Amino acid sequence: MTGISRRSLLGYGGKALLAAGAAGAAAPLLAACSSSSGSGGAVNITYQYMAFVNAPDQGLVQQAVNAYLKKLGRTFTVTLAPVLNYDQKMTLDMSAGNVGDAFFTAAWANDFFKNAGSGNLLALDDLLPKYAPKLYASMSQSLWQGAKVNGKIYGVINQQRFPKLWGFCATKAMADKYDLDLDSVKTYADLEPWLAKVKAGEKDVICWGTDVDTTGTMFYPEIFGLDPIATAYGLAVRYDDAQRKVLNVYATDEYKAAAELMYRWHQIGYTTKDPLPDADRASKQHAGSIAAWSTQAPPTNPQLETFPTVAKSFVATPLLNTDGVSATLTGLSADTEHAQEVMEFLELLNNDKYLYNLICFGIEGKDYVVADQALGVVGFPQGVTSTSDRYNPNLDWQFGNQFNAYYRTEDDAKAKRWEVEKALNTSAATSVALGFSLDTTDLRTQVSTVSAAIKEYQQQVAIGLVDPGKGIPQFLGKLDQAGMPALLEAAQQQMDKWAKNK
Repeated sequence: MTGISRRSLLGYGGKALLAAGAAGAAAPLLAACSSSSGSGGAVNITYQYMAFVNAPDQGLVQQAVNAYLKKLGRTFTVTLAPVLNYDQKMTLDMSAGNVGDAFFTAAWANDFFKNAGSGNLLALDDLLPKYAPKLYASMSQSLWQGAKVNGKIYGVINQQRFPKLWGFCATKAMADKYDLDLDSVKTYADLEPWLAKVKAGEKDVICWGTDVDTTGTMFYPEIFGLDPIATAYGLAVRYDDAQRKVLNVYATDEYKAAAELMYRWHQIGYTTKDPLPDADRASKQHAGSIAAWSTQAPPTNPQLETFPTVAKSFVATPLLNTDGVSATLTGLSADTEHAQEVMEFLELLNNDKYLYNLICFGIEGKDYVVADQALGVVGFPQGVTSTSDRYNPNLDWQFGNQFNAYYRTEDDAKAKRWEVEKALNTSAATSVALGFSLDTTDLRTQVSTVSAAIKEYQQQVAIGLVDPGKGIPQFLGKLDQAGMPALLEAAQQQMDKWAKNK
């Protein structure tokens, strides 16, 4: 019962999954709707979240959720509203003012910062301690800074591992066959001797996976101690820089070195001559025909493929930063008439393990079974598989505190994955920019043109299609023309003001 992490979704072809989910749904999912009173005058709240496949048992799970809420004496019911093709659908719903009372939002999907700046989200500073005190107290004030925009909390943080541990993953079969020594691998460059063996010995295996969406890049800011304060525009600060100087990451020596290594690998033939469409790369990866790829490598090495893998992170100093903390949030619609009930529901969802796992896994005995009570491991009932299951959102990190989830594999349970990752949140270094968010209200022209330049030129450099000696100067020139200097200046002014007032 392999799980999909948010990080693996991004690294393993999330757009392809979105497309596959939208195309494969046999019937339309519940549409977003404004909340209304349910039967008997009870308040009904609508909860929207990202989905990739249809779930035939969703209605039964919703009934079970509401029966449990009634048992607890609650006077509200909940409509579960999974949404396929989430970003596109939510953008349309936001424009039409047709969103649920609560919905998933993040730095990378259904843009949290844009939603907060545009007035789509309700400020939660008073609501959290009043109606969700346990949830509010479960995280430090420094963490809540990561869910703030202009000094106010606009999102409920869904707890998971916050630091991003970028590195690589490889099939265990190829690692064992060609003697990959993980202890000796400290950087991407250290993989070269092993990749050379794979290339020489395997005609039908791609050594290093790349695709048109820049999967396969070797530049991740956190590896180099950079905190990406505005990923979409290439802005970052060094996590321990007391001056908080805002940088263009594409102008750093670290980016150049990563691009040069990727270019060399492409020239040698460790990658495909032409980058694959993301769906094709994901398909080949899931089939085991790619030896290795860049991704995040959590400390317990959870298995996110159907075959055994090995992985390692190259992040020397795990960071708590805004980008990580805001990676999965639940927001309240600014138009909700039932803020109290929504907060009471989120209080339960984040603290009541039965309710949380009901939404994550469905109905016990029908959608899942407990395979090992002592370890807290669940699996599919007899005769049910990942292709025939009737309820398996497989996205626990969207719904609340992931550390309350059952384990899907015995390996995760024995490694005490949730305990290890929760401890990592506590021990991680706090970035000097935790809580900062760039306000783009007066920078719409610059963010639009800079984003367009990044989309057009960055990919070719990132996955080795052009010589960095020529490609990076050209790319930086296009960024300058697009307004990067003005964007950097504005970001620095905002950063300085934020630091002064924090």
